[in-house]
Amino acid sequence: MNNNYQVLYDLRGDDTALFLCRYLLYNKGIRVKGGYVNLKKDILILAALIAVVIAVPFLATKAEEAIQIKNEEFKEKQNRECYEKAEECMDAGKYDEAIELLEKLPGYYEDVEYIIQYAKFCDAVQNGEGIEELYKLIWYVPKGDEYSSKYIEEMRKAQKDTEEQYKKYMAQKEKEEEEKMRKKDEPYKGMKEKYINITLMGRAKEKRTEHYWRDTPGKRTQDIQYRYMWYNSNGAKKFMAVCRNGRVSSVVEFVSSTTSGKKTYRGNTSRNNDRKDMYDVQDYDDPEDFYYDHADEFDDIQDAEDYWEEAQ
Repeated sequence: MNNNYQVLYDLRGDDTALFLCRYLLYNKGIRVKGGYVNLKKDILILAALIAVVIAVPFLATKAEEAIQIKNEEFKEKQNRECYEKAEECMDAGKYDEAIELLEKLPGYYEDVEYIIQYAKFCDAVQNGEGIEELYKLIWYVPKGDEYSSKYIEEMRKAQKDTEEQYKKYMAQKEKEEEEKMRKKDEPYKGMKEKYINITLMGRAKEKRTEHYWRDTPGKRTQDIQYRYMWYNSNGAKKFMAVCRNGRVSSVVEFVSSTTSGKKTYRGNTSRNNDRKDMYDVQDYDDPEDFYYDHADEFDDIQDAEDYWEEAQ
């Protein structure tokens, strides 16, 4: 055995030592004597190799992280320049250009989600859009201290002014619509329920609250409808309208025939009509069944049969 440094390894219990010894035996021709191995030069070489193998992935990861940080810094710089350019366009009244720039930024960047909405509002004002469109664009501005911006005071003033103008506009529009409804002879399908008593036919003599079955995909649900009745001076039925969800869904006019003396009906009861009438008369094959289900709506069974026959 020479005078080089010698290290004692338990070849039976240490896998790493066993690997090193095998490496030296097969590749360096080193002899093992009594459990001692001469390792000075070769073990240093092997340790260096292992250190390199371990260090390479670590260094690669660090390099990748450094590149990612650089990319993020570059992207942040780009976003900042784009945002500042958009602000310059806003201040110069170039709202279409500001919108184009703001749309390039992530929605979460700074206050882009609010500024872009305000830019669209200003652009709409500049282009002479109507109050309805302006109201849609300015409907929401953050309240209190949850948001601060160089435009916040402008935005809140624009919102307040627009809301006041919109209220006046809607009041005038409703007034004009009401005047139009007052000139109608009678309620009609699609008419708003709130106008049902102001037509030339006058107020309904009777209003009933009823339940009806509404078919929805996979199930039937019960809902509420309102039936309005008008009568002649002799107490005979004159007109009927049913309202669902705030609008007139169907109407029936009761007309007495001068030849037969029987009542006839005019309304949305045609078989070719895609919408069923208020009684769902097309669902009945027997007029008697129809009458017994709607006995309160007709003077007698003959009255119901006449309605059923006319619907067929």
